[in-house]
Amino acid sequence: MFFKIFILVFLFFSTNIHAYNTFHPEVDPELNEENIWVNTAFDKKATNVRTSFRAWMPHEAKILWPIMIDTNNWKNISKDYNDSRALDEGMAKLLENKQPQDIKELYKLIGDKKITSDHGRLTDGKWTSYALQRFAFPFPLKDRWTVIKIKNDESSSSKSYYRYDYKMIVSNFKKLEGYWELTPIPNKPGWTEWRGYYESDPGINIPHFLAKSIYRSSLKKSAETYSKVASP
Repeated sequence: MFFKIFILVFLFFSTNIHAYNTFHPEVDPELNEENIWVNTAFDKKATNVRTSFRAWMPHEAKILWPIMIDTNNWKNISKDYNDSRALDEGMAKLLENKQPQDIKELYKLIGDKKITSDHGRLTDGKWTSYALQRFAFPFPLKDRWTVIKIKNDESSSSKSYYRYDYKMIVSNFKKLEGYWELTPIPNKPGWTEWRGYYESDPGINIPHFLAKSIYRSSLKKSAETYSKVASP
């Protein structure tokens, strides 16, 4: 009986450790030093950019998650945004059908209607949301904006795991989609790893060194901001 229990416990922890370490385990030493790793890659003869990242934050996922999905507050806590706001499904469908060509046209379509950041939320479940992001990136990515459809998954919150998948429905990017997740860090109680992957295509050629700098800086600042807001 004891042997069976031992085997079950061993398999449980082995499975969880394996699942955790399948996402770029080779960069663990860098994370131990800097708490962040970002890799930006480029498609040959194209403007598409692919970014993978891992960041360690000294807070539990249940504290970070509501901060990170508070769409209406992004513009208040992060200098990466000129504007951010939650939308409802009706507003998102209108924008998807009309496909506005600039931010002024978009604002005219959505008007002054206010939607709460947790609109449609199913605590401990799976739910869909929509968000407008108007970025404050430097030239040559100045005044980029997008409306994204988000699949939120907090069905495994009891295990401190959350996932956020997103894809643009209208934007002045050619492509913007990806995901991120929050997961506990083995042997670091109270710490959470924020990790993910996304593809973005601004439709213009950007010097690779500059793109790497912009994306790394943005992710690092975001991790620092979330940690700061989460701190008592």
